[in-house]
Amino acid sequence: MTATLYGNLVWKGLASEKPSISAADGQFYMELDTGDVYFHRNGAWEYSEAGLSFIKATKSGIVTTDANGLYNVVFETPFVDASYTVALTIQNGEVTPGIAGFSDIAATGFTIHTRDSRSGQSKGNTVVSWLATRNYNP
Repeated sequence: MTATLYGNLVWKGLASEKPSISAADGQFYMELDTGDVYFHRNGAWEYSEAGLSFIKATKSGIVTTDANGLYNVVFETPFVDASYTVALTIQNGEVTPGIAGFSDIAATGFTIHTRDSRSGQSKGNTVVSWLATRNYNP
């Protein structure tokens, strides 16, 4: 990934990319892999609690599981580690109620699996929305 400047104020990229950024004083840098925010002042990056913590390392999506009820979620920008939580919701419109769970949680993603709530059997072709949020205690 390449760090990108949004507007004239906010850079977004990986922590490893921050040292190579030629930023102007007054700009922010959001590390997408750690969730940390830095402010550029006097020619250097300083850690900031600038009220931007609502952006803290959150990822989401909507997927359809395969015929076996599985879907491997792979993050475009990995978390710094596997310290995050996952919330899953089966989308409305399902005829048979389903249960969604996750496993194999890693910094790069996790696996969604769906089951029929009555039989307990794998349930394929199920639409699931997911939200992954990095555990962060400011």
